[in-house]
Amino acid sequence: MIFPFYFLKIQIMKIFVREYEQKVLKEIYGSKKSEFLAVYGRRRVGKTYLIKNYFENKGIFFHLTGTPRTKTQQQLWHFSNIFSEIFNNNESIEAPSSWQEAFHLLKDAVYQVQSNKKIILFFDEIPWLSNKKSGFVEALTYLWNRFLESDPRLILIVCGSAASWMINNVIDNRGGLYNRITKKIRLEPFNLFDAEKYLKQKNNISLTRKQITEIYMSIGGVAAYLDLIKPGKSSSQIISEILFNNQSPISGEFDRLFKSLFNNSDIHKKVVKTLAGNKKGIDRNNLFNKIGIKSGSVKNRVINELLESGFIAKNPFFGNRKKGELLRLIDEYSAFYLKWHQEINNCRIPVNPDYWLILQNSGKYKSWSGFAFETLCINHVDFLAKALGISGIIYSCSSWSHRSTKKDDKGVQIDLLIDRADNCINICELKFHNTQFTISKEYANKLINKKQKFLEQTKTSKTIFITMITFYGTKENDYYREIVNNQITINNL
Repeated sequence: MIFPFYFLKIQIMKIFVREYEQKVLKEIYGSKKSEFLAVYGRRRVGKTYLIKNYFENKGIFFHLTGTPRTKTQQQLWHFSNIFSEIFNNNESIEAPSSWQEAFHLLKDAVYQVQSNKKIILFFDEIPWLSNKKSGFVEALTYLWNRFLESDPRLILIVCGSAASWMINNVIDNRGGLYNRITKKIRLEPFNLFDAEKYLKQKNNISLTRKQITEIYMSIGGVAAYLDLIKPGKSSSQIISEILFNNQSPISGEFDRLFKSLFNNSDIHKKVVKTLAGNKKGIDRNNLFNKIGIKSGSVKNRVINELLESGFIAKNPFFGNRKKGELLRLIDEYSAFYLKWHQEINNCRIPVNPDYWLILQNSGKYKSWSGFAFETLCINHVDFLAKALGISGIIYSCSSWSHRSTKKDDKGVQIDLLIDRADNCINICELKFHNTQFTISKEYANKLINKKQKFLEQTKTSKTIFITMITFYGTKENDYYREIVNNQITINNL
C-alpha cells in the first residue's frame, strides 16, 4: 500500500470557551513524544466537537465512532470505509474480520506515512466499539504497546460517554493499558459563567442573567441543549419550546440518555427518580430500601456510575462521620424533567410562550426554583469560595440538621456549610427571589436561632459567618447589619 500525501479539505468550526481543555490539547499536539488521551463525559456535552474541531486540520486525522447496539462486523465495515478515505485514497478495501486484523492494517498504514505530520487516531464512543466479545480493547492495547507508543507523531485518543466504563476499562485498566494514558479530560457541562459566554459567542444569545440562570436551572450546561436556544426569545418561551413541546429535539431525552450511558439503566433511573423525590438528599441505605435493591455490588456499581457521570453527588454531614452522607440529585435537566414529567408525558401543558411565565406565580414554581437554586449554588461552590476570598484556603462543603424532641421547636436545617482550614465556617443561606431579598424580624430570629443551635450541638470553636447567597442581593437594613457577615449574588457565579 502506498500512502498518498493527504490534505483535509474541511471547514473548521471555532471552539468556544473550554480554555483549560484547549490548553491540554495544545500540550498534546506540541509534544515531542507519542500521546494517549482519554476523554470522557456525559452524552451531548461536546466531547466529539472539542476533539474534532481542534485536531482535524492539524495532521492526518482518522476518526471512527462506535454505533450503539451494533454487531462487531458492522463496526468493522465502518472502519474499512474510513480507513479507505484517510489511508487508501478513497479506494475501497474489504472489511477486516476482526479488530486484530483492522489494527494490523492501521499499523501498516501509519508506518508508510512519509511525512512528519501528526497522526491522530480518534476512536469515539469506544464502549460501543468494545461490545461483548469484540476484542476491541485487547487489540487496541496490543497496537499501542507493540507498535505505536514509540512513534512521536502519534496521538491516540479514546472517548466515551459511559464514564464508569471508561474509568474501569481504560483509565484505571490493570492489564495491558496500565499506566499508558498520558493525559485525560473529564469534560463537564459548562458552569454558569461559561454557559453565558457560550451563548453569547456561539449563538449570539443576549439575555439577562436572571433569564440565563433560569434556563440553566432547567437544562444545565450541556452544550447540545444550549444549542437549541434561539435568539430573540425570552427564557419562558425557550423553556416552553425545549422542555414542554413534543416536537422538541430533546423530547424523550431522559430515557435515551440513561439507555446510552448505562447497562440495565432501569436501576439508574429508579435511583435518580427516588432522589428527585427527596430533594434534600437521602442516605444510601434508605435509598436502596425504597427501590428494593439488596446486592452490595449492584449498589456500588450504580452509585459509582451515577457519580462519575455527574448525575448525583455525595453531601456529607458536618462533623458526623458515623451518620455518613446524603446522596443528592445534582443534574439540572433530570431534576427538571422529573419535577414536571407527569405534565410532559400526559401532554397536558399548552405549548405557548406564556406558559412558563404564568407558572412562575404558582407555589409549585417557587418550590422548584428554590431547590434548583440550591443545586446551582452547590454545583458552583468554587465560585462561592472565590467570592468569599478563600480560594487559596482548603475548605470542604457539607450540610447539617438538628431535629428537636420538643413540640414547639421545629429544628434546624442548613443546606450548605463551607468549613474552612482557617478555623472559620460559613453558614450559607440560599434564597432565590425576583427582587432584592429583605431580612424581616422573623427571619432574623430564625438566623440567630440557626447559628446558636449549630454552635450548641456541634460544640465547634470555629468562627461562624452568616453568608447570604441571593440573586439580586440582600438589602442592608438593621437586621442585615446585625446578623449577616457577607453576601454573594448571582454575578459572583
